[in-house]
Amino acid sequence: MKKYFLFVALLAAASVYSITDPIAHAQTNDTAPQSPLVSSTIVVSQFQAGGGVADDEFIEIHNVGSAPFDLNGYRLVYRSASGSSDVGPFAVWATSTVIQPGQFYLVTSTTYTGSVVADMTYNPSTCSCSMGAAGGGLALRNGAQNTGAIVDSVGWGSATNAFVETTPSGVPGNSNSEVRKLGGCQDTDNNLNDFQNSVPSSPRNTASGLIQCSGGGPSSLSGFGAASPSSVAPGGLTLLTVSVIPASAPASTGITVNADLTSIGGSATQQLFDDGTNGDETAGDNLFSYFATIPATTSGGIKSNAISIADAQARTASTTINITVTAPVDPAEHLALGNPSGATTDVNNPLNYLLVKSQYVVSYNRDRGTPNWVAWHLDTSWLGSANRQNDFRPDPSLPAGWYQVTDTDYSGSGFDRGHHCPSGDRTDTVTDNSATFFMTNMMPQAANNNQGPWANLEIYARTLAGQGNELYIMAGGTGVGGTGLNGFTTTIANGHVTVPATTWKIMVVLPAGSNDLDRITKNTRVIAVIMPNAQSIGINTPWQNFRTSVRQVEKLTGYSFFTNVRPMVRSLLKYRVDTQ
Repeated sequence: MKKYFLFVALLAAASVYSITDPIAHAQTNDTAPQSPLVSSTIVVSQFQAGGGVADDEFIEIHNVGSAPFDLNGYRLVYRSASGSSDVGPFAVWATSTVIQPGQFYLVTSTTYTGSVVADMTYNPSTCSCSMGAAGGGLALRNGAQNTGAIVDSVGWGSATNAFVETTPSGVPGNSNSEVRKLGGCQDTDNNLNDFQNSVPSSPRNTASGLIQCSGGGPSSLSGFGAASPSSVAPGGLTLLTVSVIPASAPASTGITVNADLTSIGGSATQQLFDDGTNGDETAGDNLFSYFATIPATTSGGIKSNAISIADAQARTASTTINITVTAPVDPAEHLALGNPSGATTDVNNPLNYLLVKSQYVVSYNRDRGTPNWVAWHLDTSWLGSANRQNDFRPDPSLPAGWYQVTDTDYSGSGFDRGHHCPSGDRTDTVTDNSATFFMTNMMPQAANNNQGPWANLEIYARTLAGQGNELYIMAGGTGVGGTGLNGFTTTIANGHVTVPATTWKIMVVLPAGSNDLDRITKNTRVIAVIMPNAQSIGINTPWQNFRTSVRQVEKLTGYSFFTNVRPMVRSLLKYRVDTQ
């Protein structure tokens, strides 16, 4: 099964994404102190000013102190490279918001596309606060705009504004970031000295692991792993690196790093090197390396490799390096929990015809012109920065002679082209995203359903994945007749496409891992919803209002879910209604 993975790298910089800062600044006097002492509480620990899409920005904050820190009364502000007035604010904390010692806090743009969930967001179009990729500055203020005391600040690139501490840091390139050294602990009030480039960016939030600081360095041993390239074909080679952050008080000596590479056919105790060999460039810089070969017989998917770090002071730490093996994905991944209608690839079974794709699996109904159901697996390996393709088109994999539903069949119908497997669940590659726009993945869906609670449930599923879970999802429409913008309708496209009366979805939520069927227990979270396919439900209606049991979905559809799950567990899960 695909597993949760975190892109974390401290490697060489990629090409710079350069834009002109669009913000015009009023010229006002700033009376706050502009050369603060080294912060003993909170700092800006990482930021991304460019991105794979416009305004794909984030700012990471770190509590470097030894006590909990309350952000209430603080604000995060920006200035252009030469600006003299605060822009934004990007964030204002007006109520108690406590960051624990060593904890991170993530502020992102609403257009941010990363998989790490934001703790707070800002809208660059409404606060007029998009960052300039070539240069700019950020500051954490205690108090009012322009006049509140600066607790920490950073300027980058061409910045000449008052937020620069001594010398600007480097420029974060397209989809990478500038990250504070020593895991977010180093603070010498020299931005160039304190920050280095991270390729790709590696944002952390309040759910990420703690890195506690002491005396300008971390009080515990830690490290971050990466593979370059992170996606490798069977038979290919990748460089594994672990950037170790030594502990202080006392300082770490005799550091060792070992990897369990059994997921790719390697040793369970493979040593990584910091001696200028095995891919290591500079001896003694605490960047440990090893070239790993992916066996030609390795199956596709995410391969998780546990890393163990130790020092001579008997302190230990761990991290993970994930490698995506680019062999074709086994579509059985999506039907791990079972085939609820017994769909087959027999052309003589046109009402329950199995369409198998690497991105999802469909039970297609030729006479309705829509799926009976679509099943797909979701974890962060399916999420990335690929843009929405919007290339709605007929599915060439349908048997010859069957009616091919087209994009224009929905034109003027009063119904949305409603995805079963969402575009947003397949953003890892352009190919995978494009596959969600086959018309065999669509149903006529009332706009208030599709754009309201249905869409919000899709977003919630991706949030769960970003929090370290994997999900098995099934969705469909059933019955005849829905209410769209043109009123009650039973069919569209001259009768070739049936409008469903209701839409339904089932989601099984597991912590990311392997042997998924064995890990499903009576306590596994299951979310099931049934929604009327009608404008009357209201676009702002919470999806939680439609929660029901899997058993009710079975009664509605006639299908049998979870057939591969152990019988006793299956029975218990079907009758429970989610309340989380």
